[in-house]
Amino acid sequence: MIPLDLLRAKRQGGRVMPKYLREMKPAEYVISAYKPGIKLGEARAAIEEAPFEPKLARGLAHIVEKTIELEAVDKRLLTKIRLEIFREAARAYPVVDEATRAKVIAAVASRLKIPPERVEEALAKVHEDELIIVKGPDVTAEELLALYNTSLVQTLLFRSRRMAAYVVAGGAHVKELIRALKGLGLMYTAERAGNGLKLDIDGPISAVKQTERYGTRLAKLVPYVIAADEWRIEADVNLHGTVYKFVETKQSAPRLARRDLEPPQFDSTAEEEFYKNVSRICAVEREPEALVVGDRILIPDFKIGDLYVEIVGFWTPEYIARKYEKLAAAKVPLLVLVDERLALATWKSLPHYVVVYKERPRLSDVFKYIKPYCSRR
Repeated sequence: MIPLDLLRAKRQGGRVMPKYLREMKPAEYVISAYKPGIKLGEARAAIEEAPFEPKLARGLAHIVEKTIELEAVDKRLLTKIRLEIFREAARAYPVVDEATRAKVIAAVASRLKIPPERVEEALAKVHEDELIIVKGPDVTAEELLALYNTSLVQTLLFRSRRMAAYVVAGGAHVKELIRALKGLGLMYTAERAGNGLKLDIDGPISAVKQTERYGTRLAKLVPYVIAADEWRIEADVNLHGTVYKFVETKQSAPRLARRDLEPPQFDSTAEEEFYKNVSRICAVEREPEALVVGDRILIPDFKIGDLYVEIVGFWTPEYIARKYEKLAAAKVPLLVLVDERLALATWKSLPHYVVVYKERPRLSDVFKYIKPYCSRR
């Protein structure tokens, strides 16, 4: 994903679309700017002089800089030297000529028992632009073009109120996609749609979680969606105080990047604590097979023997209502662990085992329910 101020998009008639890159030359130019052996600042200066739109050049450079390797520096030593320089300069104040500056450098070098040249070098290396590129971009122009176009989509979705994704894919990919949704901590509902799957995902602007973090996680889902055999993304995007409709499909999009992402193992402390505690005594399966509940899909958090376990945390009212409906309709042995901040009387009426927890579930509270299904590890 690129920063929002580097987003290139066109808005017309209530719709918004990324300004995709379709020519290879800008990507080739930016890659060539980051030559091994030159300073990072020199490469960045070349980007500023690029013979095409500055926002495009900076966006491509933002991606490329994640693939290069800069010279290693001892950050602790740099910080120490810089601090000593400030202290010595304060003693010699005012430092207004080269002779006084040289005395400050010499005093610090003597105190730290290093050559004055090392002090001078350290002062320069504090600034990232002074670092040498030791390994050039690990990306081809074709890959960079695809990564850039994908980043435009991700950055748009970072400002979305809601997103819907329609995918047609094999069972293995669908399961991977749902795992990514859960692992990234996104609020969603999933249901069958024809021969595919429809996902409704709350956007970061409507999320109760920290907006920036949630938006980043939503952006990370994009490679999973576009890896499907067929896909369509729809979103309501808020730009400059106006909500626009964004629609993209596999057929209309240019080549996009499909790099795999590793989602976080757990999306909440409650889940992590439950797994750690219960897995000491029972075999626990994380995110087992998908359950079809009516025309919707439910993937419980865990499975212990034949008992499914779902942990319900504190989310938006709409998300909680949808979750409740699916759990109420499930016809399998199910243990539901509910955050005490929710409407407890309603949850306790579920036709399942229900345990209320504060902050995180305790093993002593759930053991009697899981014991009949528990097999030793």
